[in-house]
Amino acid sequence: MKQDNMRNTYIILVLLCLLVFNIGTIFINIIGNEEDKAEYKSELVFNQYLPQEVDSFYITLFGRTSSIINLYKNKQNINESWKKNLISRLDIKDSINRLLKAQFPYAISFKENNLDIEKDKVSDDDAGESPTIIEDFIIIDRLEEYEDFIIINDSEGNVDIENVPKPINVKPLKIDKDKPYILLYHTHGTESYYVEGTNQHHTTDRRYNVTTIGEKMAQTLIEKGHKVEHVTTYHDIPSYNKSYSRSLSTITKKLEENNNLKILLDVHRDGYDSNDPKVTKNMKKLSSKTKVTINGRDVATFYFVIGPDSPNKEEVLNFVKYFKAVSDAMYPDLCTGILIKPKGKYNQFLSNYSALIELGSNLNTMEEAVETAKLVAEILSVVIDNIEQK
Repeated sequence: MKQDNMRNTYIILVLLCLLVFNIGTIFINIIGNEEDKAEYKSELVFNQYLPQEVDSFYITLFGRTSSIINLYKNKQNINESWKKNLISRLDIKDSINRLLKAQFPYAISFKENNLDIEKDKVSDDDAGESPTIIEDFIIIDRLEEYEDFIIINDSEGNVDIENVPKPINVKPLKIDKDKPYILLYHTHGTESYYVEGTNQHHTTDRRYNVTTIGEKMAQTLIEKGHKVEHVTTYHDIPSYNKSYSRSLSTITKKLEENNNLKILLDVHRDGYDSNDPKVTKNMKKLSSKTKVTINGRDVATFYFVIGPDSPNKEEVLNFVKYFKAVSDAMYPDLCTGILIKPKGKYNQFLSNYSALIELGSNLNTMEEAVETAKLVAEILSVVIDNIEQK
């Protein structure tokens, strides 16, 4: 009996030693290795030359117009990555879970986090839209090719169409003017604009969503003598994550029916999270960035998005650059830039004259977006006239 008690005491002591050993391991992991600490110190050195109260909201907001801000944003992401790594080490639940798995592999452990399951189901093109994927991006707000171009206004301050810049590195557009050659569509057709008293960002009600913006663009283009087809299918229903594969299927069929469709415009609206405290706190400043006054009216701004994985990325980028150059000549500040995402194709491989346009945002009213739709169509009309093969 006494021998059994001694054996039990020995087992208890061994378990206590193992427990102390693993607790010590946890605290060592919390402290981190020398490489992590050196990286953190280098971030402190970088950050000491920046304002101490820099808010990430401003980094996001002004990143579209400043390469220096984008550089800081990239550094900030590295710093945030270190912090998250440290926080993960401080996660007691995770530490205990690893301890249990190491010492008692068949014991009941904490349930694994399954937040990334849906991400694995996202297609390559959808990945660029997934809110779970956060990577750096590139903003083009200055067009070096067109920097030396001088705009000559008439006596009323309007730009003479003959004075808009000529295309650079854009291949001549070969089209049959008797058949539709412009295709407007919406990968996220349910995206809606600001409606007072509501907090909805998506709706099938065409009075408030982006499909009506496409309709206004089509009407303006037709009035200017262009042949247009407009697809109003809601590709983001029933699955938002499969929006791009659905729109790809639709547009591929359209191209099979009519290979004269060369200009493919995927029209979206930008979005801001109204529940984000940083957005609500700076709503006034943010709203001022999403609109501009033209001809005495408030209109929504717009920008382009480029998918870097398309094999014809350079051709698409050159087309979009020219689109922006004409916009800058006709309506300065209306186009805020060209955003190149870190990954994705966005179906832009279907034509060298593809463009994804973010026209306005959920902070803009429908009226502001409608006015911009007319202006963008007017700009596109000039672009076509200048790139069309005569």
